[in-house]
Amino acid sequence: MKKSACITSLLLATLFCVSVCLADSDIPNLVGTWTVKCESGVVLKGKEPSPKTHHTQPFGNLNAEAVITKQQGRIMHGTFKSNRATENFVAAIGYDNKTIYHADEDGFFEGKLIDKDTIEFVYRHVTPTESVVAVGVYTRNK
Repeated sequence: MKKSACITSLLLATLFCVSVCLADSDIPNLVGTWTVKCESGVVLKGKEPSPKTHHTQPFGNLNAEAVITKQQGRIMHGTFKSNRATENFVAAIGYDNKTIYHADEDGFFEGKLIDKDTIEFVYRHVTPTESVVAVGVYTRNK
């Protein structure tokens, strides 16, 4: 009886290790240039938004570019550029290989990898000069 329990435990441990290794090999490579389109809303707390914010109107649309320059495993670094500002960001791919968590110089977003070339996201930031929320899509340039 002890021998069969030991073998069963060993098989379960092996299956677990294999599944973890296979999950890691499925981490998507997101390095590249992405076109960003989104709708946003802004609450100004004074007369002018900060110079770093990409969003300036109570209701607006934004066309921008995100470049993921480096990826090591689940962690990525890059830059986000609009006609108003450029800022650096870091991001992580969740263990489901679909969820994206992103932090830039003044905000963050949660996104979902729809396919290898499309990310849907919701962005938020709160600074002394404004509060922003945006919803949009990253599309990988080919």
